[in-house]
Amino acid sequence: MENNHEMPEGHLHWNDQEYSDSRKDVLKTIIILSVVTITEVGIAIVYDHFNPTGGNFKWAINLFMVVASVFKVYYIMGTFMHLKHETKGFLMTVFVPFTFLIWAIIAFTLEGQSWAHMRSLLNVF
Repeated sequence: MENNHEMPEGHLHWNDQEYSDSRKDVLKTIIILSVVTITEVGIAIVYDHFNPTGGNFKWAINLFMVVASVFKVYYIMGTFMHLKHETKGFLMTVFVPFTFLIWAIIAFTLEGQSWAHMRSLLNVF
């Protein structure tokens, strides 16, 4: 009887070049995520230091935080969830529900603000 000890194909059979490329990609992503996160935290600290009660540009800071968060999600999903190597059809099955999740968060936030405003008008609670 012959023993066949061949390993199955996949990540187990990366050659040295594929492994090196993958490590470089992960390191690049970690550096990008770190820089964006440090920038977000720095901007928030500086803004809060100079505007402790808020200010006119709070919407710009919030917009920057949203854009930076989406940017980080793109890199996390692409590198660590291996989505940048997938087919377009599979990507759509991931991103379309993700956009509905974002829509739901925005819709429920606006609905909550509306309820809070109505409660303040009624002054019941």
